[in-house]
Amino acid sequence: MRSNFFSRWGGTIAVVLACAVIIVLPSYFMYHYTQTLLHERLRERLVAITSTAALYFDAEEMRALRREVERYGENVITHPLYREIISKLNDVRDTNENIQYVYLFGKTETPHELIFLADADVTEDLVLEEGDEGNDFPGSIYDASEAPELFMNGFRFPTADSELIPDEWGVLLAGYAPIFDEEGEADAVLGIDVDVTEYIKIVNATFLPFTLFVVLLLLIISLLTVMIVRMWASRVRFFQELDRQKDELLSMVSHQLATPISSIKWIIEMVLDGDTGKLGAGIGKELKKVQVAAADLTDLVGMILDVSRIQLGRLQVNRAPIHLGEFFSEVIDGIKPQAAKRKVRFTVQVPDHVPTTNLDRRLMRMTLENLLSNAIKYTPAGKTVDFVAHVSQRTLRYEVRDTGCGIPAEDQNQIFGRLFRASNVQDTDGNGFGLYVAKGAVDAQGGKIWFKSRVGEGTTFFVELPLPPVEKKRKAR
Repeated sequence: MRSNFFSRWGGTIAVVLACAVIIVLPSYFMYHYTQTLLHERLRERLVAITSTAALYFDAEEMRALRREVERYGENVITHPLYREIISKLNDVRDTNENIQYVYLFGKTETPHELIFLADADVTEDLVLEEGDEGNDFPGSIYDASEAPELFMNGFRFPTADSELIPDEWGVLLAGYAPIFDEEGEADAVLGIDVDVTEYIKIVNATFLPFTLFVVLLLLIISLLTVMIVRMWASRVRFFQELDRQKDELLSMVSHQLATPISSIKWIIEMVLDGDTGKLGAGIGKELKKVQVAAADLTDLVGMILDVSRIQLGRLQVNRAPIHLGEFFSEVIDGIKPQAAKRKVRFTVQVPDHVPTTNLDRRLMRMTLENLLSNAIKYTPAGKTVDFVAHVSQRTLRYEVRDTGCGIPAEDQNQIFGRLFRASNVQDTDGNGFGLYVAKGAVDAQGGKIWFKSRVGEGTTFFVELPLPPVEKKRKAR
């Protein structure tokens, strides 16, 4: 039951999954890119705010503040300079309602350790604001290991953290700007933490309809895909059944035609042999023409029968002992008159000693006669057709080489197709069945057939067949 389910719906599921991947991945990357872009714009804005705020302070007052902090520690909050610095920090914070913290750090001899100088959380009455009692006091050492952007770049140029910082008051983004002296050196840095909680809400609010849109789009595409796949599968099954019925009809009609055609041939032979009385010279001549036409018609009906059997998978292989030397001589003797009539030189190279093996004589003849007839048909007068055969390691391999027009490169992948003829031989008689039947006969016996061709130089067909040994009959006791 599971196998039936997957055989019926496996293709549809695969297409839907492919559509999902095609839609979801670009959508995710688009959302991620948009989020990154907004984040970068936010960082740029924060860097601009921080670098502007750093201009409120100068290096000399930072050095003086540090001396007082190192001398008085947390008691520095009562000194006038500290009052002035706190007032400036509060002014910076008041410029933007989203600024949560404004603070100053100084360098120490240890790169990732900074000395805390001041922050805006001290009120004008010089007490910490409610909820900030746990903050660092002036003179305390701050470990900046978790803020690498601060101690690595904060004293060199205005910058901002890449990561957002979750806080009990919201989600923060920190920016830093150095306070340079006249020589371009900085011993202090201004830090500003901005509350970006609203930014996160806006991004998430944007993501929700975007996600719903992607899901809706996926559903629509999946529905359309299922409909198209089912329609396509229905059409494929319809044409497969139509093709099968056509082959069945073709096989039946050909089979029914074979009997009356054989009767016609038999009657003509009787009349020509004089079984029905003496014939006049004119009538006998015309009857021989009819006999040739009947033979051609018999060959065509047989060809159509073989095509339908191959198409329906009903081509039977009847192996029997066959001596390859005798078989090749038989076929070649039958083909030489055709070569002589078209004035084509026909050369044969067959080993003196070839084995007897188990092959289907009819299928062997079907392949070889088609290849030789085509080679002679498409080779101009005065040119050469070669037949070369050899046996090695229980494998028969033979080649049919012509020096005709060759097969165009654009036609070569279809040359073994049913009813297909190369574009450069449309003026030559043919029905497009020969190579199709030849390949079917080779495949049925477990062999392979291929070719090499160049336009204007000719074509060589190769056939390779395994040679099963002839089973020796056991002597009866």
